[in-house]
Amino acid sequence: WMCGATVQSMAHTKALTATTFDASTGLEGVSSVVETRAAGLATHALIAVSLLLLPLLRQVPIPIASSGVFLYLGRKLVRGNAFVLRASDCLSERSRLPPDHAVNTIGRGKAAVYTLVQALCLAMLWVLKGSSRISILFPAVIGLLMVTRAKVLPRFFKEHELRALGDEVAEAD
Repeated sequence: WMCGATVQSMAHTKALTATTFDASTGLEGVSSVVETRAAGLATHALIAVSLLLLPLLRQVPIPIASSGVFLYLGRKLVRGNAFVLRASDCLSERSRLPPDHAVNTIGRGKAAVYTLVQALCLAMLWVLKGSSRISILFPAVIGLLMVTRAKVLPRFFKEHELRALGDEVAEAD
């Protein structure tokens, strides 16, 4: 990829993709992707030009520069994250949410339980990643998350509730 920020690179590629909606299947398909090398060339040219700014950048303390960049990227990536939005929506007033929002259609309790399940899965992954003794099991636990979605969640949520919560697997069925 052109840069280390994979999410932005994927977003850039998606922005260059033309899609069509197939009414018979109800799915969106890729019709073409515009290949452009101009963005990559411009990005690398700006990086090269930034070398001229090194004398000025040496005056900025490293903790400020590095922490600031990571805080900016983290804030930018969290802004559109469905999990974070759903967690904040569970705490919002219903009147401030659109009428077709999951909190209004299936109820705050169901939306909060779904978000809590996601938070517990995230916490489990975080603990697993942090433990050097059992971190080798990380890929297997990712597989268990798929089993959780396919077998466990349908016991507690109906398909229309999962669709309302933005579950893409339910939309694909």
